[in-house]
Amino acid sequence: MMLRKFGFLAGCLFGLAVTGFAQFNQDAYKDANPAELVKRNDISKENLEGLVRYYRVKKDEKRAAELEALLIKQDPKGAFARMAAFSHTQRPGTTEEQIARCESFLKAFPLKEWNNNPARQEFIYYSTHRTLGAAYFDTKQFDKFLSMVKDLNFKTENELYRWNIMRAYVFKMVSYDSLYNISTPVIKDLIAKVKDGSYLESGVFTPEKAQENADQQLDNELSNHIQLLNTLGKYAEAKTYYRHLSAKGTYGSAELNEIYLNILEKLGQKAEMKPFLEKTVKANTVTPAMFNKLKTIYQEEHKNLDGYDTYINSLKSDDERKAMEAYVKEHLTNNEYKPFALENADGQLVRSSEWGNKIVVIDFWATWCKPCIAAFPGMQMLVDKYANDSEVGIYLIGTMQNGDYKNKSVGYVKSQGFRFNLLHDAVNKENGEQDVVFKTFVPFFKSSAIPRKVVLKDGIMRYSSEGYSGSPSKLVDELSYVIELLKAEK
Repeated sequence: MMLRKFGFLAGCLFGLAVTGFAQFNQDAYKDANPAELVKRNDISKENLEGLVRYYRVKKDEKRAAELEALLIKQDPKGAFARMAAFSHTQRPGTTEEQIARCESFLKAFPLKEWNNNPARQEFIYYSTHRTLGAAYFDTKQFDKFLSMVKDLNFKTENELYRWNIMRAYVFKMVSYDSLYNISTPVIKDLIAKVKDGSYLESGVFTPEKAQENADQQLDNELSNHIQLLNTLGKYAEAKTYYRHLSAKGTYGSAELNEIYLNILEKLGQKAEMKPFLEKTVKANTVTPAMFNKLKTIYQEEHKNLDGYDTYINSLKSDDERKAMEAYVKEHLTNNEYKPFALENADGQLVRSSEWGNKIVVIDFWATWCKPCIAAFPGMQMLVDKYANDSEVGIYLIGTMQNGDYKNKSVGYVKSQGFRFNLLHDAVNKENGEQDVVFKTFVPFFKSSAIPRKVVLKDGIMRYSSEGYSGSPSKLVDELSYVIELLKAEK
């Protein structure tokens, strides 16, 4: 809708230009002398700048360069000169050349000067600092990196944290001790700057949405910093950062919640565990380890588990439940799927035609798919919940993999202690792709993305859901609700 409005507005402006003013005919100046052009009073500065681009399109680099130099000489600190200098930094080159060009640009056009009149071209500084930050990080010039980021706004510094510090932690590019000394001052900077309004952009974000975006970004970076501190055993320090999470982020991540539980255990703060866990149940962001801990606490208090299920249900949010139920009902389907037969982990064929009226949950996944694997704890909870239910079957079908995919799939699942009924998608004989069964389902949901959960009954696909919310407990509630809906059918 925004693009359509913009196109309409642009068309109106163009119409005004045609009807109210004479169009500037660039072709009339294709052979002009740049030195003479800049002396003329009947050609606007904007049109002269447009001629530079025109000459470059026409491959007349000599005339373009000459006119560009003359315009820059007239206003060496102006927007045109700044853009020309920025374009120079974007040329291919080594990391060292990139650093030299970006540093030279920032020396000639300091950010502080631009901040005095920040009307246009913010993207130039965002891009330059992103390029320079990555180059500093790759060459381990961390002092320069830290010196640079302290003058940036939240949006730009957050991007440098995400691209460099978070990436370094995930891929172990820098020792954790060194990364701690880099991450700590930057995360403190981000906390101080989160309300600077740097995400505010007319026509894109309202002030409320801009702040919501900033809060979410800070939650992401805080999560990474807390994980780093937890890895380093700096538990007391890690705990202090939780108070900086947004209201939405405080209990919003099951993974972070489990880390916080670990921190409380390491610090011996047992009294805080139960109220914390109860709040995560209400937020429906609970991992198996967290449920086990809450069950242990309950048993210690009551000497048995009588009433435990009622207690857990009493903690859950009605709003959360209603939202989940609405989501499920929105994704119910009624598509007849093509019967299939696939090999399981033991090399035996499993035929869908033999499932009859059993309710079967299928999870399409791959070893390379991180969200797929992140959902495994939730899938294990579901498997355990329905382990003794003859009406329900649960299968994980590995798809779109390569190499020795059978051993990789089985090996990974066993090494992590999961107890799944694994199936291997069949290989297409024409192109060698391992996706035969998955491709027969794709037309139903018009997407080839995984993880993908489907629920089958009586030869019909009754439910389909893409992605992973990040919460094992939410995944179990979602799929359990589908199963119980189908069970209740007459």
